Amino acid sequence: MDYTHQPVIALLRGPLVYTPQGLVVLASAVVYFAIAAAYLVFGITPPLGKDIEVVVALCLFWPFIVFLFFIKNGMPSFAPSRRGALFLSVVAGMPVLHVLWRTYT
Repeated sequence: MDYTHQPVIALLRGPLVYTPQGLVVLASAVVYFAIAAAYLVFGITPPLGKDIEVVVALCLFWPFIVFLFFIKNGMPSFAPSRRGALFLSVVAGMPVLHVLWRTYT
């Protein structure tokens, strides 16, 4: 199905929920929102000497970036793809990988 001429709700109800790539997008959003909530509620010291506001803003903004990659790589049909899900997993993990890289090098 070509989603380029469909309403956005069709994209949200279809490929976002029923494809591996969409599940990666949803899982990354849940994880990053939980991380942001943990920083806000428990006052955890952010890595790399950043402010809590910067980390929370990144955690709230990064799922949107992952969603944009989902749209860019899935257009026009959003066919299920394990390779696409793996790529989105790497994109979703980039902030965490960056922190680990900066911490241990």
